[in-house]
Amino acid sequence: MARSTARTAAMQMIFEKLSGGEGSEETLRMIYEELMGDQSPYAKAQATDEPEDAEPKWNKSFREDHAWILNALSGVLEHLDDIDAEINRCSRGWTVERMPRVDLTILRLATWEILYENDPHVPAPVAINEALEIAAKYSDPDSGRFINGVLGSINRAKEAREA
Repeated sequence: MARSTARTAAMQMIFEKLSGGEGSEETLRMIYEELMGDQSPYAKAQATDEPEDAEPKWNKSFREDHAWILNALSGVLEHLDDIDAEINRCSRGWTVERMPRVDLTILRLATWEILYENDPHVPAPVAINEALEIAAKYSDPDSGRFINGVLGSINRAKEAREA
């Protein structure tokens, strides 16, 4: 599965968890099934003669993305106060309390990637671009400019601290 699909699933899991939902394994499976359509390993396993409670035959790529999503979810939750403080600092005229929940969730995930994810193959511009693609699909048409500005500011502040 492409990392962009994993990011979308992570965003949805974070949104659910921070909205009071369980963010359970069952929820993750349902999200994957929706995002992957008929290509979902979960849907394919359910279409066979396997017992209903059998674990899907996930391939290596799916397991890696599954682990990444859970890592992103726990990372955002673990660093939530610091992430929100950074978003507040870098968003002029807005606080996290006033932001649309979908935009805030996208910002939280991308901020976690920029500040805490240690994948050298995913530089900040990639995380920002992916956030904009998610926003284009799930948020208001004008949200992309706002999200891009906040994430760009967060990335520049990080680069300045590291210099």
